Amino acid sequence: MPETNRRELNRRGLLGPEEGWSLAPVAAWLAIEGRRIADPEALLTGLAEKLDAAGARIDRLSFNVATLHPLLVAWNCSWRRGEGTAIFRGRHGAENSDAYIGSPLHFVREHQRVFRRRTESLDEERDHSFLHEMRAAGMTDYAAVPMMFGTGAVNVLTVATAAPPGFDGGDLERIEALANLLAPLVEIIEARRMALGLLDAFIGPRISERILNGQVKRGDGDRIEAAFWYSDLRGFTALSESLSAADLLHLLNDYFENCAAAAAVRGGEILQFIGDAILIVFEIKRPEDEARVCEDALDAAIDAFDSMAVVNHRRRHNGFPQIEFGLGLHLGTVTHANVGAPNRLAFNVVGPAVNKTARIQALSKETSVSLLLSEEFARRIKRPLRSLGRFDLRGVTGAQEVFAAEEEG
Repeated sequence: MPETNRRELNRRGLLGPEEGWSLAPVAAWLAIEGRRIADPEALLTGLAEKLDAAGARIDRLSFNVATLHPLLVAWNCSWRRGEGTAIFRGRHGAENSDAYIGSPLHFVREHQRVFRRRTESLDEERDHSFLHEMRAAGMTDYAAVPMMFGTGAVNVLTVATAAPPGFDGGDLERIEALANLLAPLVEIIEARRMALGLLDAFIGPRISERILNGQVKRGDGDRIEAAFWYSDLRGFTALSESLSAADLLHLLNDYFENCAAAAAVRGGEILQFIGDAILIVFEIKRPEDEARVCEDALDAAIDAFDSMAVVNHRRRHNGFPQIEFGLGLHLGTVTHANVGAPNRLAFNVVGPAVNKTARIQALSKETSVSLLLSEEFARRIKRPLRSLGRFDLRGVTGAQEVFAAEEEG
């Protein structure tokens, strides 16, 4: 074969087995089957199998993808021979860590070109600790290559081998070609993951699942039975006038974070932040679960007050105002539906149960009891409760009996 033809076929990764492994069957698999795989771990596992079958001698394979997410800066999917696949999620700030700065990933993103290193010649001082980890794991050669998305984002495909010869020039050219073939598939996966992450963060997993399942038209929705949590900060107007914007946001985030965390571990999901108020739903999917869900919601509320006591101890020590809030719990049925203008929609809960929960919360200020329960909710609770009497609630027909947990003053 003329040398010019050999180089061109080698560049395209199409040489036969006698002159190097062929990328052609791997490329065909990516184009026909790989593009249908939405799970990154499944895609990487399948890719590793096809590279093995082609004779590529790769023992570690990964792709690292920058993302747009309130908590994450990037995610990494990796495969290792004998260990399978795993996903690592890098939180914001990881890009400033020693684990990233000076690493092969950092180099590729900064310079947009291939990084390659034989591990037999590592320098203890100059080479990044990650490369020493690769050598300790038995890898003889490592390469990281740019994986460019259509958006212009620079992501990274990495490969390593334990084969004594390492990679040759033809291997690296095929790996670069592989990165170009793989990029559009990973970009589609990342677009979906990013959309899911943003939907979950901004509207919650329950609503995002409904949207992705097709409930996108105005009026789409259903009836749900649930325990409802409505909490509201005390003295927020005065706080907003006396605190700097940064200190006010810090206070709000402390309050939101601790309430959300207490509810989440017991099955609650935030439906709305309403100024300084929070509406949380604990859905009851079966009638026999009513008592358990109400007990969980009450435990979550108590946990929120306990965790806020810890936060307030720290805030007192630092000279910041205390976080005080009232919380109402109620049980009822509402319509959870997509409502709004034709081109601006939002999932919302519609029904008197939400209004009643808010009115019970408002009563907590009048009674000087921070946590109040409706009669409907209290009937499902087995632990001792204390009746505070009957009250007229604005917008609610008839006087309503309200309860407090026994330990509440």
